[in-house]
Amino acid sequence: MNFVLAVFAIIFLQTAYGEIDNAIVGDPSVECGDDFFEVKFDTRTTFHGIAFVQNHLDNPDCRSFARKDDSAKNTSLRLTFDQCAIEKRHSTSPRGLFLSTNVVVAFNPEFLTKNDRVFKVQCFYMEMERRIQKEIQISMPPPTMHSKQLNMPVCKYEVLDGSPTGPPVYFATVGQMVYHKWTCDTEHENTFCMLVHSCFVDDGNGQRVQLLNEKGCALDKYLLTNLEYPTDLMAGREAHVYKYADRDNMYFDCQISITVKEPGLDYCDVPSCPDPPRRRRSNNLPGPVENSTTFATEFDYEDSEIVSDYIISNDDIISLNWLQRNFDMRISELCMTAIGTTILVFLNAFLFIISLVSIMHVCCFQTSPKLENTQSTML
Repeated sequence: MNFVLAVFAIIFLQTAYGEIDNAIVGDPSVECGDDFFEVKFDTRTTFHGIAFVQNHLDNPDCRSFARKDDSAKNTSLRLTFDQCAIEKRHSTSPRGLFLSTNVVVAFNPEFLTKNDRVFKVQCFYMEMERRIQKEIQISMPPPTMHSKQLNMPVCKYEVLDGSPTGPPVYFATVGQMVYHKWTCDTEHENTFCMLVHSCFVDDGNGQRVQLLNEKGCALDKYLLTNLEYPTDLMAGREAHVYKYADRDNMYFDCQISITVKEPGLDYCDVPSCPDPPRRRRSNNLPGPVENSTTFATEFDYEDSEIVSDYIISNDDIISLNWLQRNFDMRISELCMTAIGTTILVFLNAFLFIISLVSIMHVCCFQTSPKLENTQSTML
């Protein structure tokens, strides 16, 4: 609060008997302090009187004392706000507080004379309303990092007998139905998603055939079709057992990608794959085996339930001594469908009947002349 000092002095003339050759020079000075005000007077000659609050002469706190110093030509009176019945008055216009009292300056400490004066001393403390604004930039405390590492799922690959609930298969025969199953176990439900992709099968000697691409889509429907995902952390598909020629063991190599499930999703996204085609073998083979390879390429098993005993890769065919080791065995085998076999059986039966009828006809023709000659001789 800022204080503005306003001093008002009103001089009242009092008459008294006697004459004193002294008087007040100029106007008194008033100092308005925080809890007091002080009034000072200058006189023409040495002041031997007193100054006091009107009607409070008997109160030592409300008067000054006579001086013995002949050189002093002034006097003062200091009053606190809680003494001498100082008048306090609130003002609304202007807003503030008036403090006032009457001070008597007597040149004779015993009597009042005509030279004495009465001053009304008043201090005004103005009240001021001011809106003070201060901009303070307040920032939030930095976030505290609370991290918790989730344990990754533990995944496994199984080959089961016939179904997802079948027993594990460690030894199998060509054509046997098995179920390829990939599962991941975790302590946190509805948290992770899995994708099986980049699957290869090899014979252990460097011969590799890709079954699933990097998106998890099957590449050869006769080896392995597109996988099904019954749950977020399970994938599988049934397939017939196959093998490399002259190899007893097969090795499967697959990658499993684990991702965090998107919040709010009920199910994980599964790969959208087209129906896989049948893998075609390369025709870039030497001349002697060109026809055999063309036959194997064009022959389609889609309408037949027969499963080939072997799946022969192009690299195996052109490998060293493969033809010498396998040609004699394969040359006597003829692969035919059930319809072709039936037609062949009927054709053989038809030829057999025709041959039998022809033989009987020839035999009957040779017997008839002999009978005619015999009858002629008898006659």
